[in-house]
Parts: sequence; C-alpha cells; structure tokens
Amino acid sequence: MDKLNSFVSVISLIEDNEDTIESYLQSLHTHLDENFEDYEIVLIDQNSSQTLTNKLEKLLTQIPSVRYLKLAFRVHDDVALAAGLENAIGDFVVLHSESEDPVDCISHIVKQSLDGFDIVIGASTQNQTIGYKLIRPLIQRILKQIGYNVPRNATGLRCLSRRAVNAVTQSGKFHHKLYVRINNTGYPYTVFHYAQKNYNDKKRTLRNGILQGLYLLIFNSTRPLRWMSGLGVFGSLMAFSFSLYSIVIHYFKETVIEGWTTMVLFTSMLFMIMFMILAFFGEYLGRLLNERNDQNDYTVSFEKTSSVMLNEKRKNVINN
Repeated sequence: MDKLNSFVSVISLIEDNEDTIESYLQSLHTHLDENFEDYEIVLIDQNSSQTLTNKLEKLLTQIPSVRYLKLAFRVHDDVALAAGLENAIGDFVVLHSESEDPVDCISHIVKQSLDGFDIVIGASTQNQTIGYKLIRPLIQRILKQIGYNVPRNATGLRCLSRRAVNAVTQSGKFHHKLYVRINNTGYPYTVFHYAQKNYNDKKRTLRNGILQGLYLLIFNSTRPLRWMSGLGVFGSLMAFSFSLYSIVIHYFKETVIEGWTTMVLFTSMLFMIMFMILAFFGEYLGRLLNERNDQNDYTVSFEKTSSVMLNEKRKNVINN
C-alpha cells in the first residue's frame, strides 16, 4: 500500500499511564509509519509523575518522531489540546485519545479529510440509559440556541487541516471552548463513524447528560445570561402585580391573613429566581476576569523530542 504524502500530527493527552504508554506509542508509530511519509506524535503531559517522565525520556531514544511537551501545571483538557494544536506542524492534525480511540482510525479520518473536508468529527454510538434518551432532544434543542451544532454521538476525535488549525489557534482563548471554536470555523466538515474502545463499559446516564448540557451551555455562550435577565424581569413583573393585588385586597377585603400562604410561596419563588441570577452572574463575572487578564492559558515546562530519526537516508533537496 502506498503511503500518503502528507505530514500528519497526532496529538494525545497523557496521564499517569506508565503501564500502557509504551505499547500505545509503539502502535501509533507502527500505524503512522505504514500509512504516511511524514508524521509526528505530540504528547501533552499535564504535570504527571516523575516516573512517567523518566519512562517517556527513555522511549524518546527508541521511537522516532515523538515530541513530548510537559505543562507546568494542570489545565482544562481543552487548553491542553490547544497547546498541542499550537505546537503541531503537520498538514493535518488529529486529536486522539489513548483510552477511547483505536489507532487504526487515524488513517481513515485523514483520508476522509483529504476528500475536501477541513474538519472531520468522530462519532461513535454509546450505551444510553432511558433517562438520557428522554432528556437528550431537549438538551440538543437548547444547545442549538447557543450555536453549538455538534453531530449526534460526537466524540473527542478530530482531524483538522492546516487552515482549520490556524483559524482555531488565532481565535482567542481556548478555555472550555475548543470544540465550539472548531465547529464555528466555517470550513466544511464531515462525520467519521467508528467504534470506540470499551464500548460495553461506557453508558451515558441522565445525570451525565444534564451536567454536560449545563457545562456546554454556561461556558460556551452568553445567551443564558440574557435568559436569566429575562427571568429576572418576569419575576419583577410578578412582584409588581402581587403588590397591586395586595393593595386591591386591602381596600376591598377586611382580613388579609388568608393570603399569607400565597405570599410566602411567592416570596420563596422570588428568592429562588434571585439566587439563580446571582449564580449565573458569578459564573460570567469569573469568565470576564479570566479573559481580561494577561496570563497565558498554559505554560510549557519543557519540550523534548526523539533522538532517533525517522529516515536517515531521506533528503530534503532533490537534484533532477
């Protein structure tokens, strides 16, 4: 089989997985070497243990085309992947997970991108509880209101062309927003269907669906802030109406003790609305403070590369 004449970068986040990192890198190297002329493996380490660091330094002397970036402190996965995007130099960049994505899907997703799609989004069917199936249509409808249009059963697997990578890395902060920025680049995209690892061990529950929906809703759009503002206006109108009602009752009815239960219930509702608004204000104020500071999203503690060459006989100058 002819190798593709494209430079492919594979980005993978690594944790304290010293038991599996060697086999993972070996399988990645074998697959990439069989399918591509040029490639690199970019490992992003979020300040894992020294044991893993020592093992990777040893592997760098055995496996070619590996770049090891260790971050100075732990950040959100979106930021860590963005660090890989900013440092990758391939014509096509693949976001790959050791624990979820098979290695052989890399060549397929790159070939799909070569067909004219700047972005290829991985999708895999997962086990779902009845509660998750019931709540999912509502969550998807709400997320569409904030412009989060992600294909059904989308995973973290992505393949981006060089111009898509440039569009993502030049669009500002990455915290909690990487996949949204990828989808909103405006470049054509398609879906790559595959089977994730450990399919039977994973199940999407109602709780996970609600938490994921709230996470995407709060951290990827300011529209919920306007929804909360509208709710506050509605609560104010209700309070004003109730005050008018109490005045009317005062003049037309001698006893007002009968409305005590209604007043307590209504006051409780107003307090609930108020605290919900304050909670959202707190989240958005925190986001504003984070986005206005001059700190970088991440800091690279050090970078190391493989000490063995991919092809010692290859030359970058050809004389005809």
